[in-house]
Amino acid sequence: MLPILACLVAIQVPIEQPPRLRTVLDNGAAVIVEKIPGAKTLSVQFFASSRGTEETPISNGLRHLLEHLVAKGPKGDLDDRLETAGGFLQAETQRETMQFKLTLPAGQLALGLSSVAQLMQMPVVTPEMIQHEAKIIGQEEALREDTGKLSIAAWTQAFGDKGLDVMGNLDVIQNATPTMLEKIHRTQFSGPNLAIVVVGDVDLDSATKACSEILAKAPKSNAPKPTPIKPLGGETTSSAQGEALALPVLGWRSPQTAARVAAAFALASEADNCFMIYTPTAGPGLVIVGRTSPNTGLKKIAERANASELFVYGRALAKAWIRNMLNSPEGIANIRGQLLVQQFDLKPETMLENLDTMTPKEFSAALDAFRSPVAVVVEGR
Repeated sequence: MLPILACLVAIQVPIEQPPRLRTVLDNGAAVIVEKIPGAKTLSVQFFASSRGTEETPISNGLRHLLEHLVAKGPKGDLDDRLETAGGFLQAETQRETMQFKLTLPAGQLALGLSSVAQLMQMPVVTPEMIQHEAKIIGQEEALREDTGKLSIAAWTQAFGDKGLDVMGNLDVIQNATPTMLEKIHRTQFSGPNLAIVVVGDVDLDSATKACSEILAKAPKSNAPKPTPIKPLGGETTSSAQGEALALPVLGWRSPQTAARVAAAFALASEADNCFMIYTPTAGPGLVIVGRTSPNTGLKKIAERANASELFVYGRALAKAWIRNMLNSPEGIANIRGQLLVQQFDLKPETMLENLDTMTPKEFSAALDAFRSPVAVVVEGR
């Protein structure tokens, strides 16, 4: 018996780490670390949920202004120091999150996490800084593409004040005060609203421990739950060139959402230069298909679309869209973080599973919805 046991011990294979590790801290913050052996870049992404700081007419744009100021770091030079080390930072305010994307050379985890620690701090803000960033936001608005304008028109028609443009109202932004921004920061940067996602050639345990030590410093709070939103259909106009069709969806987890995303991709495939927009959300949102060419005729395309002909193609396009988000460290961190910071158990694979089990009847119902009163039609110039 002893020789047999000795032989078994000799051929045991060391236990390898799983591909990813998810951790939820006592203060409600969350961490995901995913290991990609041999990855040439390292993605460290920091998310702050908008729970408790959702856009209202009197606060519209304050989160966007805060994002501009936070992204500079406490000393105003965070971007420059990252570039010196071969990395760069992108910051974005979305409906559900404020997101900071750090793309770094492999092996620069310490730099990435020290940057996140700085991004968690409320910077010292002066009235002059607010006016400076307000001008920059105004320039961003002036450069907005027609795709974005059509999307905003759809959201406003569907959700009213609950669908306000996250870029913000310039009058609100220009009249902001440091106190207003500090109040938003306290809520948005509390534990339950925060997540860090690290994807690259890293050790899961040590990276998770380092992320957890940073997030553990955030205060624990109970952010209020958002009030239910009942979307409206109907028609609206936009100053943008083109046309868009939009459908309300229940959230990433819903089979209905998967079917409507597939239907949107199928419709977009029926004409040249169409776009499809859906930002992963746990709750209600919009899936939008549009085109920025004049006289697009999307309504006619939707009216004559044949579900039996488009079913396989629409599903394949939707699955390819998700898988494309999972083919690089940056894409993986983005999609996993967007979902994680909203609900801890949400994952990209959920929609893939729903697409795999989607029936022709469910797809047909989604396609029919695009030509029903629940749809939003945006007519551009």
